Amino acid sequence: MMNNTPTEPHFTANRSAAIRALLVNIAEPGTPENLRLRRARRVRMVVPAVIGTLVLTAGAVVAVQAQVTRTDHINCFARAELNMWGEFPGARVTSLEGTIGDSEGGPVSINDALAACSDLWAQHALDASIESGVRSDPVDRSFSYPVPEPLTVCVLSNGMAAVIPGASDVCGRLGLAERAK
Repeated sequence: MMNNTPTEPHFTANRSAAIRALLVNIAEPGTPENLRLRRARRVRMVVPAVIGTLVLTAGAVVAVQAQVTRTDHINCFARAELNMWGEFPGARVTSLEGTIGDSEGGPVSINDALAACSDLWAQHALDASIESGVRSDPVDRSFSYPVPEPLTVCVLSNGMAAVIPGASDVCGRLGLAERAK
């Protein structure tokens, strides 16, 4: 029967000295071994961080789109702001048909949210410089006030349209869906 057990001890004085020298070189700043270890450590930390950032960015770039499902009201924002309670500076618009006492009266569908909010801007009913976003004094019926460009239609979680001053990325910045085309 053959014995595969080595006859020499595993750690000779020479081997122990070589291991000690390698560990000292790794711990000593500026040595090639130390630089190689630091580079490898940096790569192990940076590569996953970069991959994670790319994944999160890709998720943010893909815009969420939704259909406007409630056309009885629209929300006209005076500024691109929305707080955690869903409050915004601006006005909620409802188009009514008939009179309040009329049994056949009530909200009617607003098919062009952009036009309805543009009209409010042109009448100076919306004002970004006012905290509430809505003027309390009478509006200008001459429709002569400038309308912000661009206005973007977003969709709130309740399915209502929200017309907001800003480019198409404004919906994502406020955590809202873009209106599906």
